Amino acid sequence: MSRERSAIKNRLNGLPLFWKVYGFIVGLLIFVVALAEFILEPIAEKMLAGLYGGFQPWHEVVIWAVSILIPSLACGYVLSKILSLKLGKMAKAAKALARGNLEIRLPVTNNEADAFDVLAQTFNEMALAIKTQRQYGRRLLADISHELRSPLTRMSVAAGLLSRRHEPEEREALLRRLEKELERMNELVSTLLLQGSDKGEASRAMEPIGINDLLLELADDFAFQGKTLQKDVLLDAAGGLTIYGNAALLQRMLSNLLANAVFYTPEHSTVDVTARIDKENVVIAIRDYGPGVPEEQLEEIFRAFYRVDSSRARASGGVGLGLALAREAAIHHGGNIVARNAGPGLLVTVTLPLHADAKDE
Repeated sequence: MSRERSAIKNRLNGLPLFWKVYGFIVGLLIFVVALAEFILEPIAEKMLAGLYGGFQPWHEVVIWAVSILIPSLACGYVLSKILSLKLGKMAKAAKALARGNLEIRLPVTNNEADAFDVLAQTFNEMALAIKTQRQYGRRLLADISHELRSPLTRMSVAAGLLSRRHEPEEREALLRRLEKELERMNELVSTLLLQGSDKGEASRAMEPIGINDLLLELADDFAFQGKTLQKDVLLDAAGGLTIYGNAALLQRMLSNLLANAVFYTPEHSTVDVTARIDKENVVIAIRDYGPGVPEEQLEEIFRAFYRVDSSRARASGGVGLGLALAREAAIHHGGNIVARNAGPGLLVTVTLPLHADAKDE
């Protein structure tokens, strides 16, 4: 018997709000009708019999009408209050969302039979989608701003040298450098925008990549970038280094690591880059000779927007994205990236499998 009661109770709890209120109204009406039938009617009949000599049919109609109207109005009032309360909460949440509170959520019970609960779930999904889009927009802006810094720096160096060079060959080389950096800026913006679109997966297609050629090109770029401060990039890479990866992501990863190293290495010094094969992996090491990073913060520097509170961060003007982007690219290729103090300077080591399968970040 207790099982039957429990089953009935569970069924009732799963009913939508409308049917619960409707059942309450019907039950109340039955109770009132029974009350009128067995209690009120005999009393009314005796009272009216003395006045009119009998109980007329229209009197009975009035009694029945009153007995139905009063509980109906009461139930309608209760139902309107319940609906107003729920709608009021939704309206309040919608206003908060419109004012920029992206954390606002409505309570849900996961009862698909309840229309209000389904509406609350839909509202929460909408709020989450808006929050995600807002975060993507901010991250995209930060990514584009960060990625354009290195090409813009090289363009500034080229423009400065161009104004002081008069030999046709040198001017021609500097003009080619400017043209190359403009093309690279256009490709960077296009790639970043594409990664946020429906074609983002296609933009991360994996293919054989020659690490030697990629490192040689980037070492030349950043050696040129550090030219005015007498900073050089020294490359020592084993021959035939080819991995299966995404060219755009690998270029961004190595570019960010080199930009970081060139910035922090002192004037009249170098950035050392090595690349070698270790079993089934390619290991790339990039070392600067700057101030290094406090030991307790070595793991934190790969978090997005994290900046070391030391001389490594105060002068950069960056937002703390370079190493985070590099880490995302390494993870996408099934590899990893670690940093340690080399005394002096910071040594960043990237390990990438020769045959990587793309992974979700």
